[in-house]
Amino acid sequence: MEENQNFGTEGLNSMELMDQLKIKTESLYKEFQSLSSGVSIMDEKLKRTEYFVEQNLKELKEKVGNVKVGISPEDLRQLETYKDYFNHYKPLLYVSLFVILSGWGLGIFSALSGVKWYKESVRTKQEIRTDVLQEIKTQGNMIIDTQTFLNYREQSEALKAWQKSNPKEGESFTNYFKQYQKLNKEKK
Repeated sequence: MEENQNFGTEGLNSMELMDQLKIKTESLYKEFQSLSSGVSIMDEKLKRTEYFVEQNLKELKEKVGNVKVGISPEDLRQLETYKDYFNHYKPLLYVSLFVILSGWGLGIFSALSGVKWYKESVRTKQEIRTDVLQEIKTQGNMIIDTQTFLNYREQSEALKAWQKSNPKEGESFTNYFKQYQKLNKEKK
């Protein structure tokens, strides 16, 4: 009775349960037979495919086995002429290969030498520049911008013209400038 309650068949009697079990069993048996027939159909198709592949392999082996490869006497004579032809031009082939490899080697050597020369040239130019700048500095000279030099020249000419037009004031300016230079030399 407890088993009946687990399956939710409290109100059914045993005859009805047997009928339902019989119906369920028959439907399961039908499903099993349909699955079995599906498997047997698949087995049959697999066997047919296997037979077809085997037959094609046999035919292919027979066809390939019947193929004969041979060289005719004309073909042999033609190959002999090519052999003589290549023997004749073999030294030329080696010479051209040597020339190509020599050209590549010379090109690589030239490129490496050029890079080394360029680096050395840049370094030498920098050293010369440094030497020239130090020599200019030791002589008490300096390098200034062209525009600045032109401005200084213009101011100097304007000052000389002013001194000529105003001699008294120009003389006092000259005295002031000499004292200013003397004071700067003492500071240094």
